[in-house]
Amino acid sequence: MVGTINGLMRVAMPLYAVSIGAEAWQVGVIGGMGYAGLLVLALPMGAWIDHHGGRALFVRGTLAAAVLYLGVPWLHQAWQLMIAAWCLGLLLPFRTVPAHTEFLALVPQLSASKAGWNRAANTVGMFFVGPATSAAIIAAAGFRPVFILATGALAAAAVVGHKVLSPHAEPHPEGERPSLLARMREQVAMLRRHAEVRRTMAIDFLNQMAVAYFVVFGLILAVRQFGMSVQQAAGLVTAQGSFFVLTLFLGGALLARLTEDLRYLLAFALLLLQCLMFGVFAHREGLWLGACAMGVGVGVQSLTSVNRFAELMQTYGRGLVGGLTSLGGPAGGLIGAVLGGVVSQHLGLTSGFRLLAVAYGALMLAQLWRLRRRPGR
Repeated sequence: MVGTINGLMRVAMPLYAVSIGAEAWQVGVIGGMGYAGLLVLALPMGAWIDHHGGRALFVRGTLAAAVLYLGVPWLHQAWQLMIAAWCLGLLLPFRTVPAHTEFLALVPQLSASKAGWNRAANTVGMFFVGPATSAAIIAAAGFRPVFILATGALAAAAVVGHKVLSPHAEPHPEGERPSLLARMREQVAMLRRHAEVRRTMAIDFLNQMAVAYFVVFGLILAVRQFGMSVQQAAGLVTAQGSFFVLTLFLGGALLARLTEDLRYLLAFALLLLQCLMFGVFAHREGLWLGACAMGVGVGVQSLTSVNRFAELMQTYGRGLVGGLTSLGGPAGGLIGAVLGGVVSQHLGLTSGFRLLAVAYGALMLAQLWRLRRRPGR
């Protein structure tokens, strides 16, 4: 439900901005506010989950967003929509971080085949159901019904969230509950202290950076250099997303037979293949192979990281890990799009894929070194 709502708005908000005369940079700001909200509030959300429990945060944030979406069709100036997008971006973590944290807490109780189901369900809603529904409604009836639908869907999500999310805060001795600032310091200290936390977050950061670059500049490469139509080029993103979702739904049981280090090695190899197909050995058919390889590679990495973060959560608590794990992906997505634009403008469209290929090649070498050091793992 949350993924579908986000998918509705990924299409509706930028198009509505264009319809009211927003300039290109304003449309970009409006589209990027979700990432900004997650970056600003990921760490505080972890502390608030410990203090209030995930349910209260989810319900309040979801209902507040529902009210805001109801008012969007009455905004007719770009600056008004930018303010609304900023407010909605700040409310986005209230529905994504508690749900993500709750699922990580459940992972140890689930079979290996289900570790990727939450991410897969969110992806199906965000990249398939939501955008298709939004585009169809806008074409048939305009923008207002989409925002009304988002309001109704958010209200329904609040009801479901109240049923399924935990109301419990982390237990603390009476009078010893740490402040918000203290909890955020604990998260930063944990990041400094634990190399495995930093490594897992860095891998998630790089992969989301690669996906963001692929989604924007892979399409441009396909159209400009290989003469694909826009619809054909968009099919590359659909292929990548489809293989990603299939890997999350079906790959858990198969990957359970491999060690964590071997799973990461497989993910890096597939992502290196994608970068080479787009950046070094680029040809029309190779783009499709690269897109599929990226879908499977990011899926394998996501499954591995989910299990790793779930183990850490058992040791360090929900809020402490839940906030940190919500930080790497959005940061990678934002920087991948922005930095990718700079690199592509000055060095060419394929240069970003070559730089990513170097990064994944280095990760593969590091992973092989880890395997040599720990042959029994």
